[in-house]
Amino acid sequence: MENRENRMVKIEMPKGAEFIIRSLENAGFEAYIVGGCVRDGILGREPEDWDVTTNAKPMEVKSVFPVTVDTGIEHGTVTVLVPPDEVERGIRSFEVTTYRIDGEYTDHRHPNEVSFTGSLREDLARRDFTINAMAYHMERGIIDPFSGQEDLEKKIVRAVGRAEDRFREDALRMMRGIRFSAQLDFALDEEAFSGICKLKESLSKVSKERIAVELWKLLASAHPEKVERLFATGLAPYITEDFPKIALRGIPELLPFAPKEKILRFGLFLRGVPEDARKILRDLKLDRDTIEGASHLAGLFAEEEADTPYALRKRIASYGKKMVGDFYEARKELLKRAKDSETELDAAKRDVTKGCATEGDATNGDATEDSPEKDLAVVEERLSWLRKIEEEGDCVCLSDLALSGKDLIALGIAPGKKLGELLQYAFDHVLQNPKENQREKLLLYLEKNTAILKDKVVE
Repeated sequence: MENRENRMVKIEMPKGAEFIIRSLENAGFEAYIVGGCVRDGILGREPEDWDVTTNAKPMEVKSVFPVTVDTGIEHGTVTVLVPPDEVERGIRSFEVTTYRIDGEYTDHRHPNEVSFTGSLREDLARRDFTINAMAYHMERGIIDPFSGQEDLEKKIVRAVGRAEDRFREDALRMMRGIRFSAQLDFALDEEAFSGICKLKESLSKVSKERIAVELWKLLASAHPEKVERLFATGLAPYITEDFPKIALRGIPELLPFAPKEKILRFGLFLRGVPEDARKILRDLKLDRDTIEGASHLAGLFAEEEADTPYALRKRIASYGKKMVGDFYEARKELLKRAKDSETELDAAKRDVTKGCATEGDATNGDATEDSPEKDLAVVEERLSWLRKIEEEGDCVCLSDLALSGKDLIALGIAPGKKLGELLQYAFDHVLQNPKENQREKLLLYLEKNTAILKDKVVE
């Protein structure tokens, strides 16, 4: 095997991974950690997963270890649970996969069949990118037949072999390549970029659920601004029908500074297309909480500022106290970060002050000549209003209104549209005048201000 080894590299693998390798070797087999954990180990990053590859076939792996789970045995993968005394860093389970060669990918996602091989090089050759096509052994060092270490040094994402071949096999690899470039702050090599441009339509063969996972990993990365590559390569229309609209409205430049919370980052990402946010999220088949939360946040970022306590209470009535509170806390964090960086000032004002117009500011929420300090003061004021609303128990949802439908029915108002309108009228009055949330006061208010109750007797 052609091997570019670096014996100077020392990867501190968990105790359980070394236990698995030693156990397989004692049984007469080869074994290495492989893939992303090797890449991250070289870079000094903590891997998310520790995967082991071996020339032992699945049933042979099962015979070596007393506790295993058949997680993907048809593709050569067995999950091994190491004994409690071998657990380190809280990691007990490890996927162990037999060296394999993938067959034809007719669905652009999965091989029709796999065959096992005794060659580690052949196993590494089937992988997506060179930086993920390395193996490591605690004594033999790095096994690197495709120059993954060199590409790590160059900070480049390059396919193993011909990029087009890798992308034809599995179309999701196109998004994975962009995602890796965002996570690692690497460039896409020219061949990979052109391959994506050429084969972009094949992404339509991939399930929306898998696309959504990659998109979230990209947005949650240290460099989510690299989401722009989805548009530059032409992948965007194959993510969802409305996805290209995002680029037309602009990608928030402060997206990298947002807390890595799913609802928040999706909401900020979609703040330019609030009218399409819900559909985009639904098309991606995200969970209900993310769809509701992120679409609401997108709307909040696009709205003009609530410049009075009444306007803020109306906002809470529409979105809920938690959502509005999270929104202002997020803007506070973004403004604080903008304040610390003069080079990001314009972006901060464009993205964060949207929906933060104060008296004398542009009414459309565009950037103003105010400083981040002034904008931050506005947000702090809104947070203080929120705290006061909470402390005083102001009515900010219809269920907390002191007047009910039963009260109006008792006065002879028939259930239906008119009854609902009266309750909403009373609720808006309470949003303006929180201390008016009393049954008798609300009935008197309705009697004085609505024709429908003019002739009704108020108790």
